[in-house]
Amino acid sequence: MTVPFHIRAMYATDFQRGFREVLGALSSVTLSDEAAMLVFRKRLRSRVLTFVAIADDRVVGTASLLIETKFIHNGGCVGHIEDVAVLPDLQGHGVGHALVQHLIEECRKARCYKVILDCDPTIIHWYETLGFRPWCQAMRLDLELSPPAPQSQP
Repeated sequence: MTVPFHIRAMYATDFQRGFREVLGALSSVTLSDEAAMLVFRKRLRSRVLTFVAIADDRVVGTASLLIETKFIHNGGCVGHIEDVAVLPDLQGHGVGHALVQHLIEECRKARCYKVILDCDPTIIHWYETLGFRPWCQAMRLDLELSPPAPQSQP
């Protein structure tokens, strides 16, 4: 079964189209509408590109792209793919593949010399079908965050 969909940049109204439900395929999303909007605006200011796959006016997939300008490689750019997620019922129907291909094309337009991502070992093969190959080793350090300090009122 093929589901017709198209890919576009994320809009703020996509929160009402199931965006957080799609991200739930990766991890729980507990942000309120107001908090999610603040994050969305911050990401736009930081030039984090978020794309969505839309089918029947609903978000069915998403992926994000950060483009980093390096000091090495003559100031070349690297594309970092993050948070690729598809509704569980539509996984295996080409939505994730199309999203990643779209991000790769965005990297080509930005003249990136490479595209990198981290993924769970269970889906390495899926990314290999898209042309990626294992490289180096990802590392992680979880930081304990203290609650933000209260803001004083003027």
